[in-house]
Amino acid sequence: MHPERLAEVKGITKERATEIGEEFNEKWEVWQIVSFLEGFGIGANHAKKVYDALGKEAVPKIAENPYILVDIVYGVDFNKIDKIALQIGIAQDHDARIRSGIKYALLVASYNGNTCVMQENLIEYVEQILEVGQENIKDNLISLNVLEEIVIEKREKEDWVYLYPLYKAEKNISDRLNLLDNCENVKYIKKFEKEIKAQEKSIGIELSEKQFEAIARVNENNVSIITGGPGTGKTTIIKCLIEIFKAHKQKIVLCAPTGRAAKRMTETTGEEAKTIHRLLEIGKIEDDKLRKH
Repeated sequence: MHPERLAEVKGITKERATEIGEEFNEKWEVWQIVSFLEGFGIGANHAKKVYDALGKEAVPKIAENPYILVDIVYGVDFNKIDKIALQIGIAQDHDARIRSGIKYALLVASYNGNTCVMQENLIEYVEQILEVGQENIKDNLISLNVLEEIVIEKREKEDWVYLYPLYKAEKNISDRLNLLDNCENVKYIKKFEKEIKAQEKSIGIELSEKQFEAIARVNENNVSIITGGPGTGKTTIIKCLIEIFKAHKQKIVLCAPTGRAAKRMTETTGEEAKTIHRLLEIGKIEDDKLRKH
């Protein structure tokens, strides 16, 4: 390659010739990665991400340890990577394989809505999918914990294991809730129980003891979590709260995790509800940004 020869073309400076050469080299390296990744069932759209993460030595690095693809490419098929890795000679009890298997198991748990898994259950599951000894798994759990790729949290007699980003997310939520709960309660209304009874008459309902208690607690606390299955009266609680705080000129904001839930909330309360993302004016976040921590 002699990019400087491009400067012989009229209108191309030496600086531009160098830039063109660098761009060509990068694209050529990316296309080499594209060809290599096809064998792992990974499409060309992920090649640039792999190149950015591993650089010019991407192909030999992947050949040495295919499991690094599991960390780089979101949604990659672990079982396929594992099969190819074993075929090219990676030992069944290789630390890289076991660590990747542990993180994969935690990821599978997260798809089912679990941010953490009891360590005992995790070890049994990894033992089944990798067919390796429990001692090897335990050793690699310790290593991953030291590397801050997972977090092992002790709760009384049990240990629970998180993927590090999920642990940080839950801790952040917990810290924020504690911060909110300890702030001044600016929405507090005196003689609130009378307000609740007045709303019962106005709406034409009779609240249960639990509903009454739940509404009163919202007034007393900055953060309240009200749970219950369908038909347990959560919507009635929300309606009552809205009317009381509106009567006191308080600003009411309703939001829900999904558009469908927000629409349902609007229908049942008569007040506009937004998704959390729309309320906070958060735009689309790309996958690679979500995976950084």
